[in-house]
Amino acid sequence: MAGGPKLETALDAFELAHDALADGAIGVDMGRNIWQSEHPVAMIIAIREIVHNGASVREAQQAFEEAKKTKTPVLAKTPIR
Repeated sequence: MAGGPKLETALDAFELAHDALADGAIGVDMGRNIWQSEHPVAMIIAIREIVHNGASVREAQQAFEEAKKTKTPVLAKTPIR
């Protein structure tokens, strides 16, 4: 899945990614919903949880909130399972 509008919330982006994978997509390609976020690294961590680890929207939201608390979130802290 690629392209699309800037969504209202991070949760909307998580739902979009999760629904796309549930409908058969093998990945997502996001731009503005990550780079225009106030927390782009946290967004990457959350989307990666959905795409690579099969996380639910709720689990992605939790990963996002946790990553936002970290001053310098590191992608290596969320290994691909």
